[in-house]
Amino acid sequence: MSRLTAVLLAGGAEARFYARDLRRAASVSHRRLAEMLDVLGNRGWIAHEFDKSAAEGRPYYMLTDTGRRELTGR
Repeated sequence: MSRLTAVLLAGGAEARFYARDLRRAASVSHRRLAEMLDVLGNRGWIAHEFDKSAAEGRPYYMLTDTGRRELTGR
């Protein structure tokens, strides 16, 4: 989980990530990433939206203000 949260924090306040990019950057499997995204989402630390410009409407994820505060302690 620490690798994933480090990637999310490194992206900055406006960063949006596709699951594929998060999986690669955090070096985790599809299944493990899905589990971690569920945990973070249930805590309200991440949100997701769908990329309307992509034909398949892939979801992308971003750190919420709450998530940033919780992960940085600020």
